[in-house]
Amino acid sequence: MSRLSPSPWVLALLALACDRPAATETPAPKPEPVAAPAPSPVQRANLVAREPVGAGVLAALDTNVDPCTDFYQYACGGWLRKTPPPADKPRYGRGFGEVTDRNNAVLREILERSAASKSRDPIESKLGAFYGACMDEAAIDKAGIAPIKPLLARVKGVKDVNTLMTVVGGLDADLFGGHGPLFDLFVEPDPKRPDVYVAFVDQGGTGLPDRDFYLKTDERTKALLAAYQAHVARMLGFLGDAPEVAADLAAKIVAFETGLAELQTPRDQMRDPDKTYNLLGAEGLAKLDPELNWAGFFKSFGYTKLGADLNVTVPGYFEKLGALLRGTDPATLQAYLRWHIIRVSAAALSKDIVDADFQFTSALTGAKELSPRWERCAGWTNMGLGELVGQAFVKERFAGASKDIALEMIAAIEEAFAAGLPALAWMDEATRGRALEKAKALHNKIGYPDKWRDYGKLKLQRTGHAGNGQAIRKFLLQRDFDRVGKPVDKGEWHMPPALVNAYYNPSANEMVFPAGILQPPYFSAEFPMAMNFGGIGMVMGHELSHGFDDQGRKFDKDGVLREWWDPSVAAKFETRAKCIENTYGGIEVLPAVKLNGKLTLGENIADFGGIKAAYAGYKLHASKKPEQPLIQGLTSEQLFFIGFAQGWCTHETPESQRLRATVDPHSPPKQRVNVPLAHFSAFAETFQCQPGAAMRAKDSCEVW
Repeated sequence: MSRLSPSPWVLALLALACDRPAATETPAPKPEPVAAPAPSPVQRANLVAREPVGAGVLAALDTNVDPCTDFYQYACGGWLRKTPPPADKPRYGRGFGEVTDRNNAVLREILERSAASKSRDPIESKLGAFYGACMDEAAIDKAGIAPIKPLLARVKGVKDVNTLMTVVGGLDADLFGGHGPLFDLFVEPDPKRPDVYVAFVDQGGTGLPDRDFYLKTDERTKALLAAYQAHVARMLGFLGDAPEVAADLAAKIVAFETGLAELQTPRDQMRDPDKTYNLLGAEGLAKLDPELNWAGFFKSFGYTKLGADLNVTVPGYFEKLGALLRGTDPATLQAYLRWHIIRVSAAALSKDIVDADFQFTSALTGAKELSPRWERCAGWTNMGLGELVGQAFVKERFAGASKDIALEMIAAIEEAFAAGLPALAWMDEATRGRALEKAKALHNKIGYPDKWRDYGKLKLQRTGHAGNGQAIRKFLLQRDFDRVGKPVDKGEWHMPPALVNAYYNPSANEMVFPAGILQPPYFSAEFPMAMNFGGIGMVMGHELSHGFDDQGRKFDKDGVLREWWDPSVAAKFETRAKCIENTYGGIEVLPAVKLNGKLTLGENIADFGGIKAAYAGYKLHASKKPEQPLIQGLTSEQLFFIGFAQGWCTHETPESQRLRATVDPHSPPKQRVNVPLAHFSAFAETFQCQPGAAMRAKDSCEVW
């Protein structure tokens, strides 16, 4: 899964002309000047879309920097200098950050309108109920921890490991939505039978983002783990534990989670789909540790007939989990569950709990402030009810012509990618032919689903925000697990339309581009095509390349996980991929913080292939529909590369950089711009970068 210049878009607010009074014999008195009404969020978003492109591109540049020395700084320096980073955003960019802000403003208007409406329209009433309850801070504060007391009461039923599994199953179904204590459960198409849904059970259960936060021994990691332990103790205090008791339990919880982390396979070793495909079924899972009460878990979880349709991603984790549980006293297991109940629920509870939760989030990410309440509520609505609020969003922000232009661009990029395959001397003809078949079979989804998701069974209330969140998680879990063993819905989307993102789905061999990202600066029907290809075109090329990265290449044109490469060609691919892995693995983003070349390999291959495919697609399109250069002093080719880079202009806190270096499969923005371009000969030609320049790699890497 994946992701120019213009600086922050400078809003040129147009003066609103007043109607001229009708002529009379006696001149009418001159009216007092009246301030024009402030534009609504939707009006502001529309103004941004109409802003003169050239002014924004030039304002974001730093022309004091040589583009052949540091292209990211050249393309983004003006924006970075003029745009203060928001206190509530540990990472904020001219692309994802600003577009999300504008999309959120549109969502806010939609949701406030729904909350104020008395309509019985099922869509508007559900949106209004969720958003209204979310914004009712007084009621939320008054409720305190009452919404989670029934869940906390269940924890008292944990007397041993058998009862633990039963309690965890019920909590998973009613609160955690499958992503609960001890492990994760979710539903996806079977990698080897992509027409059928199967359940997956995966390692998990820790409160920190990665096993490294428990196991690394440097001083910074140890300090963060100590802060986490103090945070756990503080949160247990909200549940009524005395400080001394909470501190003792927190130490035991962290020790238990450290035990879970020791059982987990490192993140970068989880990237091989062949190794994480173990269709053992429910019976095979139980055999990994016959003493674990899986029957009790699945009974309380609500699904006892998964049968053979269960994939165990890391069998070794589940072979060892039982021993850890049996070696842990019931009081610690109860405390662990209580901690995870309040951890997952904290954002939906009273202000004192929200603030305490944010205090640790700040230590982890570097965020200085909590985002405004309305923004958090809009985000939760978008993620939980995405295809409800998305229906109104696409009417506001996704003009009909946009889809046609986007499809035209994708066609050019796919044609150019296919045309480039014969030039890859490392591929044999048979493998090349199958790769071409896969590229031609690729399916594209633009903007929003053809058929909207049915939320008819979901019941939401005008009061009780935490309860609404629990209801949504349970609704989505049941929707997924009811489909296990049944045919895959090929029309389904895995991202809401208003989200600023895109993805490639290997099991369906499809690329998906929500309306949320088809916005300036990535895309506009009014943009010159050089900017569109540099912006959203690069995203398209990136997602296309995911079909042929180190993971995607293992799925055939029909989405089946199988070997379709000649062994000698696969070995040559691995050699080329290793060049990219080593290139990124040596990059230090902060002192003593290096990128993980193996973890980021798939995204880096997609970035390398994406910029090449987008550029070739643009040149193909321009050969058929030439356009004049838009901005004085810049060629269309230069605008293409600037347009690409300026979507990545980003402020980021050091804490966020450290966190992402551990958990994010994407490289940081500066490296996503500079490294692929330094290895792309067309960039050096466009900006006349001479041998020895920083932006012209001596030994270039190339896969696609």
